Amino acid sequence: MNFEDLKNQILNPEDETELFDPMDMQTNKAVGVLASIPILFWLPLVACKDSQYGKFCANQGLILFVLCVVLNFAQPILSKILWYIPILGHILPKLLGIVFGLVEAAGFLFLFISACQGKARKIPFIGKLFHAFN
Repeated sequence: MNFEDLKNQILNPEDETELFDPMDMQTNKAVGVLASIPILFWLPLVACKDSQYGKFCANQGLILFVLCVVLNFAQPILSKILWYIPILGHILPKLLGIVFGLVEAAGFLFLFISACQGKARKIPFIGKLFHAFN
C-alpha cells in the first residue's frame, strides 16, 4: 500500500449510503449516532432490529469496539517492551498511549459524523474486517 492508497482510503472512505432505504436511514439516524459510541454498538439491534441501516451501524460500532479492546490490551504489553529501550523507554510508552487514544477517538468521530450526516460509511482500513449482523 503506497501513500496515495492511504490518502485515498482516508479521504474517500467506502460509502454504502445508496444501498439503504432513505426512510430507514432517516428513521434510525439517532440510533446510528448512539451506535458510534463503542460500548453501545448493540443498541440498533434492540431498538430497530428490522432495520438494515441499524445493522450496518451495529457492525461498524462492533468493529470499533473490538479495535478499542485490542488497543487497550496491547498498550500495556507494548509499553513494557518499549520501556527497555535506552533513553527512549520513558517517552515511547506515553507516545504509544497518545497514538492509540487518537486512533480510538478518530474512529468514534468518523462514525459519529457519518451517522449525523445520515451516511453509511465504513471506517477506513478496518471497516471491512467482518460482518457480524445480517
